Amino acid sequence: MSLIFDHINKSIGTLENLKSKSKEIEMISKFLEKKVKSGKKIFVYGNGGSFADASHFVGELTATYDKKNRKALPFYLLSSNLASLTAWSNDFNFNDYVSRELSCFSTKGDVVLILSTSGGNTKNQQSLNLIKLAKNALKNRIYVISLLGKGGGELKKISNKSIIINSKNTANIQESQKVICHSICAYLDKKF
Repeated sequence: MSLIFDHINKSIGTLENLKSKSKEIEMISKFLEKKVKSGKKIFVYGNGGSFADASHFVGELTATYDKKNRKALPFYLLSSNLASLTAWSNDFNFNDYVSRELSCFSTKGDVVLILSTSGGNTKNQQSLNLIKLAKNALKNRIYVISLLGKGGGELKKISNKSIIINSKNTANIQESQKVICHSICAYLDKKF
């Protein structure tokens, strides 16, 4: 088999496994619909490639996905203000910034949706900013949803709801997270 064929085959396998999560994805979609209809805000964040996917997801919902006349929905990408992010990171601590930003804009009952391929690990100093984000969100009564891979890490234990992609391959996890995000977009397009 070629490397390309092998990658595609692994992607298909991971996506096939994702079918078993369709009820959970629908439940999250309905929950987000309810939150938006009750005037709450949805904050989205991830590191690296997950940040890029979070940005794409927010863009689909504040602009358009498939339904061109759908109203803009209140989804916000955390850490998109690079001046603030770099100032805080330089003067204080990168791992605290996204929690600080969430505390500035959120109110009780809002939602934070976190994308992470690993789920974070304090012992290994991995995705500490995501772990802090989830803990601070919960402390402030903000609901935490996480889309995770590689067993879910620490975020699996501290999120209100998480979906774990059954893969240890970062690319395959990200591809599945994108399908989940697009599924949520398709659902919300029908509801607004």
